[in-house]
Amino acid sequence: MGLIVMGGVALFGLLDIAAAAAVVSIISLINVSVALRRTYRFIDRTFVIPIALGMLPLIVVGVFLLDLWSADDHELLRLVLGVVIVGAGILLMLKPAPYSKPSAPILSWLVGSSAGLMGGLYGASGAPIAYYLYRQPILIQTVRATMLATFAVSTLFRSGFVAWHGHVTTEVIWLTVMSIPMVIGSTLVGNKLLPSVPDLLVRRVAFVLLIMLGLSLILISLRQ
Repeated sequence: MGLIVMGGVALFGLLDIAAAAAVVSIISLINVSVALRRTYRFIDRTFVIPIALGMLPLIVVGVFLLDLWSADDHELLRLVLGVVIVGAGILLMLKPAPYSKPSAPILSWLVGSSAGLMGGLYGASGAPIAYYLYRQPILIQTVRATMLATFAVSTLFRSGFVAWHGHVTTEVIWLTVMSIPMVIGSTLVGNKLLPSVPDLLVRRVAFVLLIMLGLSLILISLRQ
């Protein structure tokens, strides 16, 4: 969700990227809070803790890079977003075999670090975490709950940090408030409908959207 929103905003120039990332972080936090209310008992803390330890410092680095590039090199910021979106789309369609045993904490920390940098820059850290957790030899409900828990940690931390850093403006608050009913409603509906929708169809639709958005951003940035 976050990358699709960010890609659309950047492609059509609907909103400043920093402001859009702040909105995405807050509505993502609301989204995962609603989704976790019935699945939190499946969270595996042995993955959440090292991923979070990797994410949090790099979120700070990502936010500072966002400030720097927003001021001095907006096209680079958009180009990197395009590359990130294309990479996320490719990861979405890969279906590698699960590992034979759970990964070591250091690998979780490294995955969290890469996700934290993406989250700090664009408010969307999900792609590397999703790919990594779906390869673990654990129950699918544990994968999903653990993934949502890491998103909750990253979005809560980023939202607090950018608020302290001055990114949560009146515009951001207003856009977030307008988005809340749609976010909650779509999450509740999605929780009921998703089991009846083929997983491959969902992945293909998301893949097409991400690749189209990402390549468009890359081409536009390179032409500038």
